[in-house]
Amino acid sequence: MTQKSKLQKAKRRLSAAAYAVLIFTTGINAQVTVAMGVPCVNISIPGLGQEDNPDDTADANMRVILPGIDLNGLTTITNVKDSVCLDLKYKDVFWKRTIAPSVLLGLSAISWKSDESVRAIRNRYTPGFRSTLDNYTQYVPAATVFALKLSGVKGRNKLGRSVLNWGGGMAVMGGLVNGVKYSARVMRPDGTTRNSFPSGHTATAFMNATFMHKEYGQENPLYSVLGYSMATYTGISRSLNNRHWLSDILAGAGIGILSTELSYLIIDSFYKNKGDFFSPFDVNKELEKHSFLSIKLGNAFYLDGLKSFDKLGLEGAMEGAYFFNKKWGIGGELGFMHMPFEQEVIDLFDQEDLPEDITNTRMDVQSLGFTSLMIGGYYSKALGAKLILQGKILAGFGTGIGGNMNIKADRNIDGVISEIDIPFMEYTVGSSWMIGGGVSLTGMVAPTLGLALYMDYKYANPKIETSVSKYYEDIDNRLLDKGRLPISSLSAGLKLISFF
Repeated sequence: MTQKSKLQKAKRRLSAAAYAVLIFTTGINAQVTVAMGVPCVNISIPGLGQEDNPDDTADANMRVILPGIDLNGLTTITNVKDSVCLDLKYKDVFWKRTIAPSVLLGLSAISWKSDESVRAIRNRYTPGFRSTLDNYTQYVPAATVFALKLSGVKGRNKLGRSVLNWGGGMAVMGGLVNGVKYSARVMRPDGTTRNSFPSGHTATAFMNATFMHKEYGQENPLYSVLGYSMATYTGISRSLNNRHWLSDILAGAGIGILSTELSYLIIDSFYKNKGDFFSPFDVNKELEKHSFLSIKLGNAFYLDGLKSFDKLGLEGAMEGAYFFNKKWGIGGELGFMHMPFEQEVIDLFDQEDLPEDITNTRMDVQSLGFTSLMIGGYYSKALGAKLILQGKILAGFGTGIGGNMNIKADRNIDGVISEIDIPFMEYTVGSSWMIGGGVSLTGMVAPTLGLALYMDYKYANPKIETSVSKYYEDIDNRLLDKGRLPISSLSAGLKLISFF
């Protein structure tokens, strides 16, 4: 038999062996490895070693063709000695990476009508808040990335390419933010300038947080948690500082994430790969245990049957849990609920006793605030590769924040109607044990990042006291009444979840 015939026969045998691996996986050991960022299937074929081909040079240069095998364009064949390496091309559909920014931009559009209400909450509870820390926290994630690079900590890319990715993100973000700012010309809540929408600080913070997530999130998801925590603080601080509306902050977050994703898309296309040291996430491995940290925001529906609670409330919380196995864990949440009351028409006074220009008297009760700390058990179940169902039962402690109960009326002076505010009473709310539970459905938008729809129930029964307003200093005994205020609420909204 000639050397050429022997080579053809060897190729046929190798082809048959590869078919067997790919179709029947019988009699051949196969394992998936990642080498130089490229996943390979190393298929060890018994009896095909160097002893069968002593010519190392010829063997090293031999290319093996598997005729008739079509894996939808996902494989290429590389040089072989005693194994076949199928280079699996990593498919990364870019539109999936636009889900999170699209949701944030959509929420920004929806929240336009809520801007004044959110600002009223800020003025109710933290009117004197002032902080310049957000000027620095917006840059913390990027500064951390470059500090890690310079310290020799290996991430997704080398330093030079990381600089290009970061610079590209800053350029895209700056162009989008400033282009919209000076076109929309929205007045800031503090009334200083018409460049409120969107928030540049928040856009910068989320751009840098996404940069950190992409560079080091695959090494340790806690880097992602750190980055997005800094970004979230920056956004909240911009609202507390009375510099931005809620819609400005949500739009800034969406633009920031999108800017980094676009920069990586452009730079990766130039380099023709996903990174200097990039290897795709194994989603199932990353989420083997569903331990998580999250931030949630939603509306509360009150179930007490009280007319005063006809308005929707607002709920926000930080939540986390550690899972001991795939299903069971323990965790808790630190939350706050804002409970607005409806203004109610009152008839404390006979109209004859009021001046003729005073009409439409009504009671205006300042919103009730309630903070809570709850812990308990969590249950989790994966519904496929991209959906996670979670449930919880919690118990804990809560305390209320009271307010004023004033009389409002309309005054008609020469046909011009204005509203007057007369101090009347105030109320205080005590502390209480509370119980609750809830369910959530999380859709994964990245290997360790998810966006969830949630619904929670909470019950508390704190003490409440009403007394005469402190405005009337000459009254000694101010207490008017005391009792209990049952608070039974059902809340629903969104959670941004980082798994670890």
